[in-house]
Amino acid sequence: MSSFFNPVRLAMGEGSFAELGVHTARYGSHALIVTGREAMQRTGRLQQAQDLLAAAGVQATVFTGVRPNPTDIGIREAAARCRERGCDVILGLGGGSPMDTAKGVAVAGTHDRDIDDFLLFGPDGKKAKPGPQTLPIICVTSTAGTSSQLTPFAIINAEAARVKTSLAGDAIFPRVAICDPELTYSAPPRVTAATGIDVLCHSIEASFASGASPVTDLCVEKAVALVAEFLPRAVADGSDREARRALSEADIFAGYGLSNCGGTIIHALEHPLSAHYTDLTHGEGLAALLPAYARLFHAQSPARFAHLAALLGAGESSEQLEPALRQLLEKVGLSVTLGDLGVRADCVDEIVADTLRYNRGTLDRMPISVGEAEVRAMLVESM
Repeated sequence: MSSFFNPVRLAMGEGSFAELGVHTARYGSHALIVTGREAMQRTGRLQQAQDLLAAAGVQATVFTGVRPNPTDIGIREAAARCRERGCDVILGLGGGSPMDTAKGVAVAGTHDRDIDDFLLFGPDGKKAKPGPQTLPIICVTSTAGTSSQLTPFAIINAEAARVKTSLAGDAIFPRVAICDPELTYSAPPRVTAATGIDVLCHSIEASFASGASPVTDLCVEKAVALVAEFLPRAVADGSDREARRALSEADIFAGYGLSNCGGTIIHALEHPLSAHYTDLTHGEGLAALLPAYARLFHAQSPARFAHLAALLGAGESSEQLEPALRQLLEKVGLSVTLGDLGVRADCVDEIVADTLRYNRGTLDRMPISVGEAEVRAMLVESM
C-alpha cells in the first residue's frame, strides 16, 4: 500500500510573487518576514514583499538574522520578535534556510516549550510534535532547490547538541507556496548548481524510498529529466529564462516526492556532516555523496536505477547511473569529494555514529536494511 498527501496551495510561474499580499491576508494581519542577511535586500525582493503586504492591508515585521544551516538560536531570537510584535502569520522569504527557520518560528512562537523539544529526542525516545496552535506559514522560494515550500519538514542545527536534525509534522506544511522563477534569476552559478543537485537527490532518494508510490514515481521522473536537461544551461547562463522556469518546476515535482517519501541515506549522512562542518553547503555535500550512493545501491533495484540512468541520458543499465551522475556533476562544477570540501578522514567514526544515533528514522526509509557497514562505506568512498 502507498499514499500521497500534500495540502499546500501552490502559486507558480512568472509573476506569481505579485500575489503575496492577497495570499497572506487570508491567514493574518501582521506578518513576520523571515529572511537572510543580504540576498533579498540586495535584489529588492524584501522591499517588494513589504510593499505587497502593505497594499493588502497586512502589517510586516522583518527578521533578517537567518544564516546558512539555520540554528535553534536563530529561531528563538525570531520567535521572541514574533511574540513581542504580535505577529499572526510567518513568511519565509528566500532559500531553504529562511523557509526552514520560518517553520521553526511558527512553532516556537506559540508553544509553551523550547524549540529543542521538537528537534531532539527526549528520554522516551520521541520528539514533541507541533500542534494546531502553530502559526500559518507562507513560503516564497528564491532558489530552485530545497523544496521546503512544499514539505512538512524543517532542517535545523541544535547548536549545543551539535546535531542537525528535523522539525517535522503536518502543522508546518506551508499554507501557500509561491514559486516564481523570476526570483531565481539572481542566484549565482554555484548556488544554482548546489540547489539543483539538492533537487536531484530528493528525486533519486524518493525513487528508492519505501514510501514511493505511482504518483511520486511520476514526479521523480519529471524532476530528474528537467534537472538533466536544464541545470547545466542555468549554471552556464543564469539569464536563460527557459532553464530557470524548468528548474523551478523540477523543484516542485521533487517537493511532492520529498513531502511523501522523505530523504534516505544521502540526506541522513549529509546532515551530520554539515552539523560538524557548518560552512559546508548542503548541496555540495550531497554532490560529494551521490556517486558512492549509485555505486553501492544500484544492484538493489536494477530497474529503477536503470530508469534513472536513462533519464540522465545514459544507457538503460543500473551500472550507468554512477557515470551519468559524475558527468552531470562535472558539467555544473560540482565534481567534488568530501575531502575537497574540507571534511577530515579522522571524523569518519563520529559522523557514522551521529548518523546512526539521530538519523535512524531517515535510514529506515530505505527499502533495504542499512546499518553501520553501509553508512561507513558510503562515507569513506565519498572522501
